[in-house]
Amino acid sequence: MGEWGELAQVLRVYWSLLLGNVVEWYEFTIYGYQAIYLEKNFFQGSDVGVWLGFSITFLARPLGGVFLGSIGDKFGRSVAVNISIVGMLIGTVGQGCLPTANCGIPWLANLGLV
Repeated sequence: MGEWGELAQVLRVYWSLLLGNVVEWYEFTIYGYQAIYLEKNFFQGSDVGVWLGFSITFLARPLGGVFLGSIGDKFGRSVAVNISIVGMLIGTVGQGCLPTANCGIPWLANLGLV
């Protein structure tokens, strides 16, 4: 197998990992740029709440790795990946459904931290 064949094999194996990391860091970047908007509309002017929400993601990543790693060891990678995808789907839809602090129930906007 030539150099191109080896490169194709490496890309085939690692493409999903690369894509997942790029999307994850893109999401972190967007959150950072939107921090001012999030502070005003979801955290009632609390910059600490915004950055607490940002820091929770860095804590959840290794904990999720331990949890999904043990699931993957017991039931296989396919089950672990499916649980991960469903969890991301639920989190994304849940964040999209959160009301802002201007809806009349201000504490409901902070529900996204839970």
